[in-house]
Amino acid sequence: MIQKDNNIIVGVSGGADSMCLLHLLKQVSRIVPFKITAVHINHGIRGKEAEEDAAYVRDICKAWDIPCFIYNIDVKKEALKRKCSEEEAGRAVRYEIFEKVREETHGDKIAVAHNMNDQAETVLMQLFRGSGMKGLGGITPVRDHIIRPLLEFTRDEIEQYCLENHIHYRQDYTNALNIYTRNKIRNELIPFIKKNFNPNIVKTLYNMSTLLREEESFLNDEANKHLKLCIKEEKAHLVILDNPLFCSYHPVLQKRIIRIVLERLRGQLKNIDLNHVLDVIELSRKGTGKKLCLPNDIIVKRQYEDLIFQAGEELFEGFCYDVSVPSTIFVKELNAKVEVIVLDKENFNLSHQNTCTKSFDYDKIETGLHIRTKQPGDRILLKNGTKKLKDFFIDEKIPRDERDRIPLLADGNKILWVIGYRYSDAYKITSSTEKVLQVRWIPLTKEEV
Repeated sequence: MIQKDNNIIVGVSGGADSMCLLHLLKQVSRIVPFKITAVHINHGIRGKEAEEDAAYVRDICKAWDIPCFIYNIDVKKEALKRKCSEEEAGRAVRYEIFEKVREETHGDKIAVAHNMNDQAETVLMQLFRGSGMKGLGGITPVRDHIIRPLLEFTRDEIEQYCLENHIHYRQDYTNALNIYTRNKIRNELIPFIKKNFNPNIVKTLYNMSTLLREEESFLNDEANKHLKLCIKEEKAHLVILDNPLFCSYHPVLQKRIIRIVLERLRGQLKNIDLNHVLDVIELSRKGTGKKLCLPNDIIVKRQYEDLIFQAGEELFEGFCYDVSVPSTIFVKELNAKVEVIVLDKENFNLSHQNTCTKSFDYDKIETGLHIRTKQPGDRILLKNGTKKLKDFFIDEKIPRDERDRIPLLADGNKILWVIGYRYSDAYKITSSTEKVLQVRWIPLTKEEV
């Protein structure tokens, strides 16, 4: 947790846990040199007692030659502003202040005084919320910059340490008030379990949380390995999975993969619960074209062999460019250009045709040419007859989102060419063709754009 010459930011409330932690770190720093910086936060709830707590922490830090920062906050106002409980607001503000001090003092770690009893209480709280393995793993000994050196010690052991080392500590009367969930668990539920079921329940829950964290870590590694195998495309706001491969995985891995992807897209899993994850699994088993809207503005879609996760709905408004002959048209929406020329039949060479170059009978054009995206009523003539463009897209298994972006060469609502796919038989060059319209679609590089 701590290396030589680190600067450790220590949260010190003045209670037994934090005073024990501060004293222990001070003792250890004599063996392995590192700096200690104390931070005390007055939550503005307990009036004069809280001010006395702050004064005590300031005095003890001065006596122990430890730099100390004192902060005053109004946790009730913070709870209203953040639209959460006072417990949640107090915790959030504490860690924000700890991190602020860490950055300002070039600190390395933030040490907090959670103990084994805190772990047991947390596990029970997560159990009652219906949490999965991660939640039941409870508090982690190390998370990012945060360390918890006392996590393996019970509250009784900590108080005994303070007694043996003549460390005075402050008592917070709110800890005895059963108005908070944690206090009810601490003061009522755990003593009841100790008396009637398991006198070692605190240690039992701690051991269980340790085991579950190890298994959680292993399963998460496995999920990341399998996710890597089935990712077809990944961008900042888009992840596309190989749906058949994803569906072949065990449901345990599927659930974890979904949560990993959702967290990547938004940086959090707030508002995402088990039902949302199960909805995604159900979507993966349905037919193509289905869509699911999740919290945090995340869209999940099933398109043929793809399972698409998208942060926000990508809007594409389309385009329409008039085509004169000859001309070069820049299609900025797709970073491409179109070159259009007319050739005499004698100068036309069929071997020059490819996916991006097509030729048509110029004299068959009726209303004028456009390079555009799809519109209602579009049709294309193929060997087996005229077909609605929508039906053509479905037959070709072109994903719905891609259809809006596909460029078309159109004569009114008649499609000469679905660029990159098929061209119309209605404009084919025949023995009676006099003039040939040659069209080239040229994707541009970043430099050319």
